[in-house]
Amino acid sequence: MQNRPTTLHRTALSSAALLQPPRGYRLLAWLGLTANVLALPLGLTVILHDPTWRTANIAVGASAVLPAAALGIVASVALLKWRHWGQVLAIVALSLSLAIAVPYGIVRLVLLPDGRPLLAVLAPLLWSLNVAVLVFWCRPAIRQYLR
Repeated sequence: MQNRPTTLHRTALSSAALLQPPRGYRLLAWLGLTANVLALPLGLTVILHDPTWRTANIAVGASAVLPAAALGIVASVALLKWRHWGQVLAIVALSLSLAIAVPYGIVRLVLLPDGRPLLAVLAPLLWSLNVAVLVFWCRPAIRQYLR
């Protein structure tokens, strides 16, 4: 027995196809996929480049960054396939990313004098960008579009 869409299902698919996604939806979904895929080799580069904090970076990378990146990849793919649960995963992945980045950035700022001015500028920019994208995916327009 084949899975054939019913008339009601076809009507729902065709009406969803007619709706335009909210502005920035596709762009942010693709940027999220790209950023999360690039987070994996970038994390490895940070671990190998910084011998002083290698153990701490391995612990944070394996326990927090890797799961957040994997969750972000799954969320981005789901959003690109117009899955409603992709929005929930995106919110969780961005929240996890923020929960990792803020304390890690503060600890690095306090304990490491090397590159402190650059980190003092880049870390808040990254946090602000993360919050802005989190707010975007929390918007009710996204939820209404995906239903």
